[in-house]
Amino acid sequence: MRSTLSVCVLALAVAASADAALTAIYRTNTNNDVADSYGTYSSLASLGSHSSGGNTSISPSLSSMRHTYIFGDFVEGQTADPYMYRTVLNSSNEITQIIRYAAPASDPMANLRTNTGGQVFNLSQAWNREDDFYHDGTAFYRNATGSSSSFGVTRYATFMDLVNNTNGTFYNYGANYGFNDRFFGFEGKIYRTNTLGPGGSVNGFAVYNSFNDLLSGNVAQTISSVNYSAGDLYIAVPAPGAMVLLGVAGLVGARRRK
Repeated sequence: MRSTLSVCVLALAVAASADAALTAIYRTNTNNDVADSYGTYSSLASLGSHSSGGNTSISPSLSSMRHTYIFGDFVEGQTADPYMYRTVLNSSNEITQIIRYAAPASDPMANLRTNTGGQVFNLSQAWNREDDFYHDGTAFYRNATGSSSSFGVTRYATFMDLVNNTNGTFYNYGANYGFNDRFFGFEGKIYRTNTLGPGGSVNGFAVYNSFNDLLSGNVAQTISSVNYSAGDLYIAVPAPGAMVLLGVAGLVGARRRK
């Protein structure tokens, strides 16, 4: 028989999973290609209007932000601990490494922003510094960027497939996306910045309900925004409370399996 604790935690976790929608977006504050802080927004609408962003320091600061990508592998209803990832350029301005940080439920950015406990993965090949990397709750993606636009994307089932460039499937976009556009994902949806503002700055966000919609250019919603730097990064995360409960549920399950 299940213990009362197990039943209660499981019930809370299921409720949390059902409500584990996109409830926070981090935006790095990038100035002269360096980010020393980030803001937190409760929704895409508040990000667009720059409402209640706050300010949390990043120390040591992150450089080469125009060609750095930060993303998480958050999954709805997850019980395993998620990670945050940051790409690294080599001296030839190519992406050759990814650093993976544990993302604690109480503060997913805690380890990345202090560069604490990161594990370095050497990529099997050097990739174009303009390529974007993201995760949508289902798979990992590497965006392919040419001389003037983003024309396609490679999809990988696991992080190690991304690292080793194995078992990936390449897809062409139905229409090329902007050269400076950024991509980020969460729970099956994918978001793209519209870099049509002054000097390539961001002036809006396009929302795609699925990866297939991104491929076909089927935009579900467009959110206008204040002009953000083309070097800013955006990381979507689930509700911290939901993540904590789901983590506890996973711990209880692990104990019962012993």
